[in-house]
Amino acid sequence: MTRTSLLLLAGLAAMAAAPAPNLPVPPIPPTHPPTDVAAPVPDTDVHAPIVVASEDPRVQIRNFRVNRFDQSRGFLPGSRYESSEERKGIQTPGLSVTVPLH
Repeated sequence: MTRTSLLLLAGLAAMAAAPAPNLPVPPIPPTHPPTDVAAPVPDTDVHAPIVVASEDPRVQIRNFRVNRFDQSRGFLPGSRYESSEERKGIQTPGLSVTVPLH
């Protein structure tokens, strides 16, 4: 056996010989639980808020920046690969058109 394995075995033996930590005592249920109070039940009359979908087409101005995975993993520490879109100082905004289909 090597010295490292002997030290490891000695450390494990010392840990096994140490006393167990004092844990808190868990709460003990009563011998006679209360029977005059009902258990809590979720409210069955609750409904989600009604969202009225717009019937009209919508046009929004948005920035379409693609969030890709980290492509700099193969580079030196401190360097980072940037695509041509990421190198732009100002992102070109685009139009988002939403047309509901009913």
